[in-house]
Amino acid sequence: MEQLNSVILRGIIGNARIQNIGDTQMARFSVATDHAYKNRSGEAVIEVTWSQVTAFKNDKMPDFSTLVKGAGVEVKGRLRNNRYTDSNGVERTMTEIFASQVSVLGGALQ
Repeated sequence: MEQLNSVILRGIIGNARIQNIGDTQMARFSVATDHAYKNRSGEAVIEVTWSQVTAFKNDKMPDFSTLVKGAGVEVKGRLRNNRYTDSNGVERTMTEIFASQVSVLGGALQ
């Protein structure tokens, strides 16, 4: 059986940071997605999930200056886990989306 690590997210950018690493650009930004459902009491609930995205400039990326807070975005990529030790000496794991393609969407997302 073929194993597949593939993610597609469509959401709203929360924050974005762009930096140069050598002669290439890297963008790190958060994306908010939501899921609506009714709980057992019949009340509407909207569950928001924040995902961290890392993207390196290539021909499938937009101009990184368009990655701004509030912009609609679609991200295609794969999940990647990063392990690090925080300032208190505690080992932590962070899951992020390593983007292979990013599209900035015009208009309101639905």
